[in-house]
Amino acid sequence: MTTETLRVRAAEAAPVTGSALSEIGWVAYRSLLRVSRTPIVLFFSLMMPLMWLLLFSQTFGSVVGRGMALPGAAPLPYDFVAILLPGIATMTAIQSASQSGFGMVADIESGYMDKFFVSPMRRSSVLLGKLLADGLRIAVQSMLVLAIAWVMTLLVGWRIPFATGFFGALLLSVLVALFGVAFSGLSNTVALRTRSTEATMTASFALTFPLLFMSTAMLPAQALPGWVQSIAVVNSVSYLADASRALILTGYDWAAIGKALVAIAIVGALLNGWRSKRSARRAAKVTRRSPRPPARAGAVVAASILSPEDL
Repeated sequence: MTTETLRVRAAEAAPVTGSALSEIGWVAYRSLLRVSRTPIVLFFSLMMPLMWLLLFSQTFGSVVGRGMALPGAAPLPYDFVAILLPGIATMTAIQSASQSGFGMVADIESGYMDKFFVSPMRRSSVLLGKLLADGLRIAVQSMLVLAIAWVMTLLVGWRIPFATGFFGALLLSVLVALFGVAFSGLSNTVALRTRSTEATMTASFALTFPLLFMSTAMLPAQALPGWVQSIAVVNSVSYLADASRALILTGYDWAAIGKALVAIAIVGALLNGWRSKRSARRAAKVTRRSPRPPARAGAVVAASILSPEDL
């Protein structure tokens, strides 16, 4: 199907009823539906965080716990896994954010993105819909990690305080999801630039461990070497980890939560702004070949550009 045919089809089929919210909802629905049909991708994005949760934390937990205890002081009232859990949740966000880039490559290769660019729907709806889908997916995955940690606390006797209870865990998942949405701008930008799954995977995974280990995600700041502490101060992951660790160990630290939100906003503005520029360049190339029809208020993406093969 040519781009011109797509443009004509979109112009004829798009209704004038609906709203921007319906467009965002349909884009998000389509993104989540595509992900649900490839569960192996979801499994691999969770495999590494779960390995860290169930294996790494137990293998090195006793050694790290003894090392962090102050001389002459009582042992820590919680296990190392409680300290590590915010880092594992952040790892989940970074791993899951890379999936957004993989989906972008698939959409480019299938021509689906070109359907968006020539349709009469709002371009902002495409971005917001995909961000909504990414956020929901990452929130669910992070809640799954926390739920497994809670089950292990009940059944195996892990000492994880969960100081803020269910609502604190929910807030932690929201923070992690927001960070994942912000970070997904990187994988999507690389996908738009290279159109390569391999390049997108390499760029995303290559940053995972530097971001985690050069922050307070794995250990509190006082347990890090001085030069790492200097880097951690400017690493956005540190602010997310500090707020998340407080929710698990001590309680609501609104100052830390506020700093985390500011850091997430900065990362999101930079990476998703970069992504928007790349998307606009590709859209310009497509619409030069086939001018976009006049915008029609509230055009619903399900009726205008989704076909059975897209779902």
